[in-house]
Amino acid sequence: MPHADYNLAVWRDQKGVLSPCIVPEGAYLILGNESLAFIYADYPEHKVRQVRDHTLDRIHTLLADPAIAFPPDWHPISATISTAYDLFLGYLLLDTWIANQDRHHENWGLIRHRERIYLAPTFDHAASMGQNETDARRKNRLQTGDQRQHISAYVKKARSAIYETTTSKKPLPTLDLFQKAAQRSPKSARTWLDRLRQIPDNDCQDLFERLPYGEITPCAKQFALELLALNKERLLGAPKP
Repeated sequence: MPHADYNLAVWRDQKGVLSPCIVPEGAYLILGNESLAFIYADYPEHKVRQVRDHTLDRIHTLLADPAIAFPPDWHPISATISTAYDLFLGYLLLDTWIANQDRHHENWGLIRHRERIYLAPTFDHAASMGQNETDARRKNRLQTGDQRQHISAYVKKARSAIYETTTSKKPLPTLDLFQKAAQRSPKSARTWLDRLRQIPDNDCQDLFERLPYGEITPCAKQFALELLALNKERLLGAPKP
């Protein structure tokens, strides 16, 4: 799927990342809050967190519009993916797999380039794979006999920043969100699930092994790999859309 590229970098002894701009010269990014405020006059565009108006239904209404294209140089992996919403479903599957809890209304958007408007590549996945956990907590969740604290329970707690309705008290859990989103485009959802099924587990292991020494602890690596394995199992084991 189209995505922002990130490269580890060091500048004056400060670690960070280099990420090429996803917005072409002469184009501009219209974040989700701006896009939704354009079609919903009462949308709280400037609210930062707990935005109950950031609902699946509103996102679907926006992205199902055939006038919104795919990113340039990206071609659908199947004829079942025909709208920007179908592509966004892939983003939601990714969020579920990696336990990304930060798909708020400024973490997705549209790009306008000349007369063309298209869905921006997915970006900003930092709030995923238990990045805020300490190694002590990771180790406990991997080894504990308390099923309420085990990583298998932990992965089920991941929540998106997208609500089912404007009256919902909490955003949807990531898997619930994907399943509900999939009901609106079941064929494209099955395509994304098939792509996930085709990813060998060794590919994830190899990816973590490529990280420079000292960038991730062995415990954090083990935790992330177990999280990915469990969420893949949950996605593929859920009722088919």
